Amino acid sequence: MDSSDEEEERTFVRVLSEKYNPENFPYGQGVVVLPSPPGSPVKDRLFLPSVLVLNDCGISKAGDRSDIEAFCAHVLELDLAYNQLNNWEEISTIVSSIPHLDFLNLSMNPLSGVQLQPSVADVFSRVRRLVLINTQVSWDTVHTLTQHTPE
Repeated sequence: MDSSDEEEERTFVRVLSEKYNPENFPYGQGVVVLPSPPGSPVKDRLFLPSVLVLNDCGISKAGDRSDIEAFCAHVLELDLAYNQLNNWEEISTIVSSIPHLDFLNLSMNPLSGVQLQPSVADVFSRVRRLVLINTQVSWDTVHTLTQHTPE
């Protein structure tokens, strides 16, 4: 297969950067970029809405954890429905990097046959509402999740 035919992997961080790029918004639309101090190794940071909708974006991987932490520190709700997430470890990287996440929609992601390890399930303890419509997760996975989500 020719490398030009290969589709580039879509990460959560890449899609987030593309969708909320300040160049795509006129002033006053809720996306703010604060400049870094001169000489800072940290690039300008996006301050995003507390509710992110990134459904049907082809996301299959998390991307860089530190970028997720920087961009999503105050995110409360995340809609990742209709993506290509098929690995609980990638999902847990996203969830564990968003400290105030309360709502997560994973509907329509291909999670059938994917085993959720209890150690990975611990990161879901803060999530109060989790939507798994048509993910075809096993009842064992649902049981593991309910054991690690007190609410």
